[in-house]
Amino acid sequence: MSKRSKKSSSKHFKEFSKCVITAMIIMWFLIALLGIAVTIYQLLNTPDYVSIESLYNYVGLPMTGGIIGYLLKSAIENHQKMKKLSDSVLPETESGTENTETNG
Repeated sequence: MSKRSKKSSSKHFKEFSKCVITAMIIMWFLIALLGIAVTIYQLLNTPDYVSIESLYNYVGLPMTGGIIGYLLKSAIENHQKMKKLSDSVLPETESGTENTETNG
């Protein structure tokens, strides 16, 4: 595989992952709004039988997982960028160490 096709497939994957993350956030937000509307409706009709902490769990737990997943993905991507940058700025010598001259 050539460098160009590797770069384009990598870029395509990054764009695809951004689309998936965006779609998941939009779907979560819409369903969270629906859950809030249903909870308000239940509170107005039968306030004694509504458990609002289930709504908190429904909203909070996926968001926590999503945030952690996104942070892990970002950390891995940043690590790869930094490694690529350091490899291009500081190329290794053949022995893997730099030769230094001593004075004296």
